[in-house]
Amino acid sequence: MFFTFVSLLFSGLMQALISPPLGWVALHPVSWVPALRVFSRLSGRRALLAGWTVGFCANLAIFYWLPGTISRFGGLSKPVALLVWSAFAAGTGFYTALFAWGLGRIRKVAGPRWPLAVAAWFCALEFLNPQLFGYLQGVAWYQIPHVFLASAVTGVSGISFLVILCNAVVLQGLKAVRGSDRALRRAWLGNVAVFAGLVTLALCYSGVRSDAIAAAERKAAPLRIALIQPDHTIERRRAMSAMQPDTFAKDLLALSGQAAAKVADNARIDVYVWPEGALRVDPGQDRNRAVLDFVRQSGAEIWTGANHNTTDSRNELVSHNSAFRIFGDGQIDTRYDKNILVPFGEYVPLRDVIPGFDRIESVGHFAAGTTIPVYTSGTTRFVFLICYEAIRSGFVRKALDDSVNLIVNVTIDAWYGDASEQSQHLMLAATQSAMNGIPLVRSTTTGISAFVDARGVITSQAGNFTREALVGEVRPVHVPGFYSRWGDWFAWLCVAASALLLIAASRSNA
Repeated sequence: MFFTFVSLLFSGLMQALISPPLGWVALHPVSWVPALRVFSRLSGRRALLAGWTVGFCANLAIFYWLPGTISRFGGLSKPVALLVWSAFAAGTGFYTALFAWGLGRIRKVAGPRWPLAVAAWFCALEFLNPQLFGYLQGVAWYQIPHVFLASAVTGVSGISFLVILCNAVVLQGLKAVRGSDRALRRAWLGNVAVFAGLVTLALCYSGVRSDAIAAAERKAAPLRIALIQPDHTIERRRAMSAMQPDTFAKDLLALSGQAAAKVADNARIDVYVWPEGALRVDPGQDRNRAVLDFVRQSGAEIWTGANHNTTDSRNELVSHNSAFRIFGDGQIDTRYDKNILVPFGEYVPLRDVIPGFDRIESVGHFAAGTTIPVYTSGTTRFVFLICYEAIRSGFVRKALDDSVNLIVNVTIDAWYGDASEQSQHLMLAATQSAMNGIPLVRSTTTGISAFVDARGVITSQAGNFTREALVGEVRPVHVPGFYSRWGDWFAWLCVAASALLLIAASRSNA
């Protein structure tokens, strides 16, 4: 019993070490072996409990920053925040319980090729599991483009498949090597060959895709961008709100001036990107007059987050979490309003339906936008994605038509404290670049601001909770792949295959 619990705990907690900021992906190919060994010996409720233990431990460890965030962002007490954290870990980890429950059935009906079936079963459940953060196993490989660029065909689910397949093949190999069953050894060698073939395909495709992106980058006109990270913590933002109305604008302009001083005398910054909520009101209002003066003098554009307030037909206040593009002559382009709002932070869901929800305090009561405008700046065509919109794969694909060649992500990650969330959030945003073949620039209030190329590789990044201006060149390109066109086809294929295997298993037991 003790060894069983340690095995489950090991596999669960190992996921936090594989996750950023540590990113120990070298452990990933064997991290699930202890848990798989336990799962394969159990059935029924015992298997469910074992799987749930792994999922619960993994999500507790990966998302250890949630209680502090819930308290700061949602205004809940610490005991309630701890309860919500535990409930989150228990709920999102339940798919591993279903995985463990079904593993024996899948393994039995799949025969010698069970590692392939088990990998498909895992990916099916991982994909179907409702996740606010979209943390799939394969995302941890996002900075290894030699393999991860295969996600441009299969999505992240394809990388998850390889990870679980490797673990299953290792487990099968442990038994095959120790035993004298020649049939088992032949089956294992066959699965090793299949795994090696899939990895080879991933490597070859990734190489070809990287070359295609490089060719597109050579043709693209460079854009020099300054990412402004003002280190406006939540406490500092609140203090600044009580100061002069133009305090936010002046502080951002001071840091932008420092960025301008970094470039060579014969060069200039084309665009300054300011983070989510950088300005408390529309750029065109009097308190932000210095912002418009700055762009007129420099000729550079500013792409910034800002709050937008208006009134509806009943003369009631309506707020939007917005982003604005300011032209070099001071004119202001079409406003983008955030489409996907954070529950209990930007709005309270079902507040008019569930008793007591109307008394829950949140950071703001915002209305969601319904459109995703595409902005044109020379040969650059970009879209704004605010905060965690940039990690929602389906929404990102919806936003990227064929003409778009740059993603601009503005966010506030100060709510999470100095934790691993910032690295995880950046990881999930960067995967969108790899899957869709499009670069991303990311400006945050406290970190981590970054430049990400069309391979999903972070080419430059700021620190966490630092005040700095990050200047770099971007080559806007769009090299769509199979995933861009067809979405999560591989994940749905895993779902269909798993359903067929479970049906076959139920009939064999009938």
